[in-house]
Amino acid sequence: MEPYIVVDGYTYRFGVRASSLGDDLLTKVQTFEGHTLYVDEPKAVEGLGRAPNPIEMFLSSLASCFIITLKLHSRRFKTHIDLVEVLAEGSFDIRGFLLPQKFRSGFTSLSLNVKMRSKENCDNLIRLLERVTKGWVVGSTVSNALPIQLNLETTCVDAEGNMKELSLKELIKTTT
Repeated sequence: MEPYIVVDGYTYRFGVRASSLGDDLLTKVQTFEGHTLYVDEPKAVEGLGRAPNPIEMFLSSLASCFIITLKLHSRRFKTHIDLVEVLAEGSFDIRGFLLPQKFRSGFTSLSLNVKMRSKENCDNLIRLLERVTKGWVVGSTVSNALPIQLNLETTCVDAEGNMKELSLKELIKTTT
């Protein structure tokens, strides 16, 4: 399998292949790039707890896509980020899973709590974050359906050259 397929100069297609590994819930996922992941459920919900569950994988994808997009754009714009940590959280009503004919299934809220440290100018960091929140593939896809609450705390340098604590709260909603 190819790691990804370039459909034309601008369209990339990625994929994974998932397969059941017997009678329990353990699932093997193989990426087109050749990585193997495993997904399971906790013992409390009839899994064996041998791997992250699909919800943890989803939140991992959201958090890691934010960090990777931030780092890639920071390289492009020569903006140094000393530290970035993301806590991704989501809530859902379990009744949507158990009784989907009566209750809405899926997340009812998503949030990213980002802590950053940088000696860069605060205005440059804000411009960088605007680029990130408009361009990250996983987050943009998700926020088309459900807004993502972004809470960011960072240190940066203000216009006078002093270190400053900066806190941003933003609701990320992509409109199509």
